[in-house]
Amino acid sequence: MLNRLLQAFNRGGGNAPGAATIRDTANLEILLPWALAKAGEEIRFPVAYLEFLRTCLERKRFPITTVKKNRSGHDQDSARRFASLLGALSTLPAIEFAVAARLARVADTFHSNPGNFQSNSWFGDIRAHFEMTSSFGHKGRILTTIIRFMRCSRCLELGTAYGMSALFILEALAAQGLDTQLTTVEGSETLYEIASRLLDSRFQGRVSCEYGWTSHVLPRLAGNLIPVDFMFHDAGHSRQDYVGDFQAALPLLAPGAVVLIDDINWNDPRFASTNPQCREGWLAVASHARVMWAVEIGQEMGLVLLN
Repeated sequence: MLNRLLQAFNRGGGNAPGAATIRDTANLEILLPWALAKAGEEIRFPVAYLEFLRTCLERKRFPITTVKKNRSGHDQDSARRFASLLGALSTLPAIEFAVAARLARVADTFHSNPGNFQSNSWFGDIRAHFEMTSSFGHKGRILTTIIRFMRCSRCLELGTAYGMSALFILEALAAQGLDTQLTTVEGSETLYEIASRLLDSRFQGRVSCEYGWTSHVLPRLAGNLIPVDFMFHDAGHSRQDYVGDFQAALPLLAPGAVVLIDDINWNDPRFASTNPQCREGWLAVASHARVMWAVEIGQEMGLVLLN
């Protein structure tokens, strides 16, 4: 594999179109076996472990589509940072290897978990549910890049699930400095117990895990939480959830805050008996008066800058 890549690179020339991708792939093919050997026999699912690392490190591009942009009314510093962020997201910076390896080890423990998990419409084990619902390398890199370029220090996550996206956020916040904080909200008691134990064990004092539905928790947080500069929405997936949670969170969102909404085109019949109208919900959020700039990252995520 590596020899074929190097031969293709040499035929194309070091500066030919696509050469950087070939070179990047060749580098990964050298790195990943070394990373697996370094991790040792304690890794139970080596293929999944390597795939996690690959998605944290590989060259990746996302198309950025502008949905809304007002040329006046927003803070110029925030707008400049947001413009720089969009440029970075289109090529998606890699995650530091040590961070990627730490989080890949956490994911490996979940791949090994045979515990039962069930909801109103789905039944299986934790391993299967974790693989369907958790944030891995590409999404984690988006979260990390947002925090890095927007210089976020106070973050709010709606929908903690198993805590993987929160770990990406917390690792990025740790790189920003000491005075940072993440608050997460999870409505499943099972997931809340799993995630809160994990997050507290690794980032005690920098993370606060709240249990309950967002419609109940957000009004309470509005009176107690310092305004946040980044919110990640990965909770209920429907038009009603997107719009309702955004409206409830507005008092918590500082001027110049950014909001990332996951799964803006989601419609999974395993979990939704009718069309949840996620896209309609996302577009309603993007049209809000406080939204000065709204873009779509690929087909799955919506990102807005608030005035």
